[in-house]
Amino acid sequence: MARSVLFIQTAFLGDVVLATAALEAWHDAHPADRVDVLVRKPMDSLFEGHPWVRRVLAWDKRPRVKGKDWRRLVREVRKGRYDVVVNLHRHASSGILTALSMAPIRVGYANNPLAWRFTHRTPHRWGDGTHEVERHMALLDPFLPAGSAVVEPRLFPAAHHVQEAEAIQARDAVLVMPGSQWATKAWPEGQFAKFLSETQARVILLGAPNEEALCARLAEGRPHVTQAAGKVSLLGMAAAVGMARAVVANDSAPLHVASAMDTPTVALFASTVPRFGFGPRASRHMVVETPSELPCRPCGMHGRKRCPEGHFKCGWELSVQAVLDALGRVQQA
Repeated sequence: MARSVLFIQTAFLGDVVLATAALEAWHDAHPADRVDVLVRKPMDSLFEGHPWVRRVLAWDKRPRVKGKDWRRLVREVRKGRYDVVVNLHRHASSGILTALSMAPIRVGYANNPLAWRFTHRTPHRWGDGTHEVERHMALLDPFLPAGSAVVEPRLFPAAHHVQEAEAIQARDAVLVMPGSQWATKAWPEGQFAKFLSETQARVILLGAPNEEALCARLAEGRPHVTQAAGKVSLLGMAAAVGMARAVVANDSAPLHVASAMDTPTVALFASTVPRFGFGPRASRHMVVETPSELPCRPCGMHGRKRCPEGHFKCGWELSVQAVLDALGRVQQA
């Protein structure tokens, strides 16, 4: 009998992209189930034209409307009369949504403050090298066939998203995403500038609209580098990544988009480390990080606005030559 299932992940872009692996695993095991997702705006656009997600609920988390819109979502979720709610988020807000859903089966991480209201709980293992995709698979384990293989994230750009990517000439280019929400997750701008001066590849710079100025500075005076930050939608970025030769990105959302599109990836890790579970998943990838054993690294579970020690060695010691070498290697067939 087909069930109505809701997946919740109200964190940021990279988290939602990785959550698609759980959606794929569920759909593989239960193709007749009707699957909905609940994400924060504007991540709902990632599911535009999705081939089997039935409905997308979006939470507007802007400060002035966040509380009111959350109450609307509670009503929407209860009205949905879901048979199963799977919560991939670990914060109280999503835990309350899960608890109030009235679904007979409520699945989530034991670390969630509302986990006591879940019918199925799994610890969220952190820092031991377990990838977030594998953590999600462990959460779904009671509902998957025994011995199920790990399923990778996946995005579904449509024809008009491909047209967006073609318009910025992404096909066969190297896509470089120099930005990050957190300063200590980003390779320093000066290092990106040296890398772009030394690479002979045709490069497209991509990023969020608020990264246009950064990308414009990096493209200036480099005729083989094109600034395209803010010029494509989220699925347009996915389409561009899918047709690119390779991606160079910080430990940030574009890294996970590259995993979802299985594009050769060079992942740059500064203050954070791959063992947190957010490394690349593409079939051809390389991680580049400082070779030094810095006592201050990692300086936290997430990035910071500035280096607590004031020197940012984890970024500056990540060498340009190492990134150039890694880019050459991931492009080899």
